[in-house]
Amino acid sequence: MITGTKRVDIDGKPYYLRFTWAALAEIADKYGDSPNLFQPETVAFVASAGMREKHPEMTPEKIMELSPPLVPFANAVQQALTWAYFGDQGIPEGDDVKKKQTLIGWVKRIVRRCLRG
Repeated sequence: MITGTKRVDIDGKPYYLRFTWAALAEIADKYGDSPNLFQPETVAFVASAGMREKHPEMTPEKIMELSPPLVPFANAVQQALTWAYFGDQGIPEGDDVKKKQTLIGWVKRIVRRCLRG
């Protein structure tokens, strides 16, 4: 059974994010191992890669056109990415401290930007 699917609603319609290894490789090739999900173009590309399997019509351009609220959408994308990398056990303690710190950094940036708005 394939798991790790994250549902997001855009304009009242459900869409499903799930990152395959091919999608992860495509994202890493374009943005490295830590894409900035606060850049609308970046989150649109990353989300499109995660939606491609079930929603091929959701291109980066289509997502930009629909413009879902950025912070909740970026959080959903981040949750799906976390599952794709770490599964249902979450971010491991110890050896992968750098990845954990990167994810914590994203969360801190989200909170700061929310507080500014």
